[in-house]
Amino acid sequence: MSDAILLASAAALLDQGRGVDRLSRAVTAAALIILLVLPFAARPSWHLAAGIALVALAGLIEAYLAIRVGFDAALFRQIASGPTVDFAAMDAALNRLGLLPAGKLGRPAQPRIAGARRLLALQVSAFAVQVLLAFGCGGLALARP
Repeated sequence: MSDAILLASAAALLDQGRGVDRLSRAVTAAALIILLVLPFAARPSWHLAAGIALVALAGLIEAYLAIRVGFDAALFRQIASGPTVDFAAMDAALNRLGLLPAGKLGRPAQPRIAGARRLLALQVSAFAVQVLLAFGCGGLALARP
C-alpha cells in the first residue's frame, strides 16, 4: 500500500473527530449556560457548580484535541494529494513553525498515523468523560431536595 493511500485513509478516519467535537460543543455550551444561570437559583449547590465546571473543562480539553486532530487530518490530506509524498518538506515547514521538534523529523508514515490516532482516541475519551460528568451532575441535581 502506498503512503498516499495510507495517509488519505488516515485523514478520513481523523475526520470522524468532527462529529465528536460537534456533540461536545453542545454539551460544553449547555454547561456554560447552566453555570451562568446557577447563581440565580433559589439555593445554588456549589457541588453541582463544581461538577458543571468540570463538564465545561472536559469540553475545553476535547476542543483542544479536536483542533489537533483536525490539523493532522488536513496535513495528511494535503501531503497525500501531492504528486509524491514528501515528508521532508512538511517536516521542514512544521519545524520552522515550531510545531515539530527536531527529534521527530524524518519519521515514516506509520508512526505519524499512530500518533494522530492516539490524539483521536484522547479526543473521544475527553468527550466520554464530559458525558459521564454531565450525567453525574444530572443525577446530583435530581437527588437534591
